[in-house]
Order: sequence, then structure tokens, then C-alpha cells
Amino acid sequence: MFQNAELEIFIMILLLLIIISMVPVIELKYQSDIYENIEMFNKYCLNNDISLISELEVKNSYMWNISSYIYDINNLSNFFYKKDSSDMNDYKKLNRNLSIILNDNDIINNIMKIYNYYLNMSIGLFIILIIFACSQIYIFFKINDYDYLEYCLESSYKDIGLESSFRYYLYILFTYILIFIILFSIILKKITELYADTDAYEYIMLMKELDILLKENKPTSLPITNILRKYSKYKIDDISYATVNNSAVINELLSVYNKNNYKLYANNNNYKITLKNIDKIEYYNSDEAKEKVKSKIDTIFMFIYVYILLLIVPLYMLSISLQGNYIYLLIIIMMMLIFSISVYNTYNTLHM
Repeated sequence: MFQNAELEIFIMILLLLIIISMVPVIELKYQSDIYENIEMFNKYCLNNDISLISELEVKNSYMWNISSYIYDINNLSNFFYKKDSSDMNDYKKLNRNLSIILNDNDIINNIMKIYNYYLNMSIGLFIILIIFACSQIYIFFKINDYDYLEYCLESSYKDIGLESSFRYYLYILFTYILIFIILFSIILKKITELYADTDAYEYIMLMKELDILLKENKPTSLPITNILRKYSKYKIDDISYATVNNSAVINELLSVYNKNNYKLYANNNNYKITLKNIDKIEYYNSDEAKEKVKSKIDTIFMFIYVYILLLIVPLYMLSISLQGNYIYLLIIIMMMLIFSISVYNTYNTLHM
């Protein structure tokens, strides 16, 4: 089966790491489509009756599901300002360029979950490519030493062509690695645009504020929490089970908010909660706001086709090395896919 075990093992590892690097992009698109379909089926089951659709709970909306997926929802509280802050906003702006940030002298993960996810799943690929590139440069210098030794022993240069051929091979290799680096950088940039150029961050932080008020139920927040409970089907203490897209709910919430504009709502951790963006709550669930998110995700997913093209080179090399033993190649690919899915499921289980 194996004609060049070292090369074939390397190619199989490379294929596996490329597939692993693709997982966050594929999953992002998959989740977006799932949430869109959930919303579509809800409308279908309710016969597109606007009055019934507006009664749906927050957890059934596309914006809640996709925002909860792309942000580290358990880490949102770290981004609130404290009550004594002079900043006009309730929460800090996103740092688009870092996966780990300094927050009040503590080092924490950024809440851009997909950004971190893609970085973590791609780091192995870049490490193996860099190690392989360095090893090939080392071999290239060894080849030069060999040519020089031949020249010294024979007193006339014997052109074996090895150095020249290897040089062209290195050009191709570094072009291949450069394409990966460019692809990786573009995808990361597009992922940051998903966070910076949509309304998902404002939406999920507003929902987090309402969630804190519901859970703690302080006297100062009763005018708000009573409205949320009044229009919800069940006794709730979690914003995901509330109904907030009903026009009656929105009107009452805005009425209370306008009377107490920039009021600081009491909470156990002294977060600065003023519900500043509650006047945009209806917009956050509009088709326009949702389309911003969907279009960014679709743009990110387009680059999966570049990944597929880059898979052709190692697959071709592996097929040549295996000398037509395609059944083994098929088994290897299936095993790598199974392993990748297992890693993906394990990762998700550990991070739930």
C-alpha cells in the first residue's frame, strides 16, 4: 500500500488539518440555514398570521439563535461598564483584532466565538505547513552542499539538475502556502465584518441586559420585567422565553423607557444597565437586520470553494504515491472525515 510512507503520512495529516480548518466555516453556514429554516417553518405552521408570529418566544427568532451562536453568551457580562463609568454606552466596543483581550486587568477570551473557533481549528494547519516548509528549505541547502561536494571531487561541475528542480518545487510549495495564508486572512477579516457590520452585538447585549433584570427582579426594574412577564405565555425568568416582538410589548416597553431615559437599573454586579438601545428592539428582528447577518455569513461561506480547490493538490499527490490504490485512498478519506466529525462533536460537547 505505502510506497513513500513519510510523504503519505504527511499528506494525510495535511488533508485532515485542512478539513478541520474548514469545519467552523461550514458549521457557521449550517447553523445560519437551520435558524432561518426554523423561523420559516414557524411562520408556515402559523399560516403567516402576523398576530400569532409576534407571540413567538425570543428563542424561536433567527437573531437570538444566530447571535447566541456567534457570541460567547456566557462571557457577555465582562463587557458591561460599571455604574460609575463616565462612558455613555452600557457596554464596551468589540475589539475586532484580538482573540484574547485585557479586561479590567484580567486576561479573558474575546466574545467573538466564531473568530476564536476558526483560529483554534486552523492553527494546527499553519504549524504543520511552517514546519514542512522549514524542512524543505533545510533539504534544499543540503542539496547545494551535495552539488558543491561533487564539484570538488570531480574538478568539473556535474550538473545533476537536482538543485534546479528542487528550487522550482520550493516556488510551488511557497505559492501554495501563501494561498493558504491569504485565504486564512481573508476569512478572518470577513468574520470580523460579521461582528462589526451587523446589529447582532447591540441586539445580544440588550437581551443580556433584559435577562439580568428578569433574573434578579429588583424593585427598580419591575416596570420593565412586569411587562415582559405580562405578555409571555409562561412564568419566566429567562429572556429567551419572553415575547418581545409583539407590538403591544414594544409600545409599553418604550413608554416606560422614555419616561426613565438613561435610568440606571439596579443589579447585583453594579453593571451599567440603561437599556439604551431598547428603542431599536423592533428593528433588530426586522428582515433588514437579519439580512445583514445572512449576507455576511454567505460571503464567508463562499471561500469554502477555495478550500476545496486547495484539497485537490494533496489528494492528487496522495493518489500518485499510492499508485492507483484508490480503495485505500477512499478508506483514508472516510477515516479522516469520521475523525473530523468526532473531534467536532467532542469540541461542541466540551464547550456547551
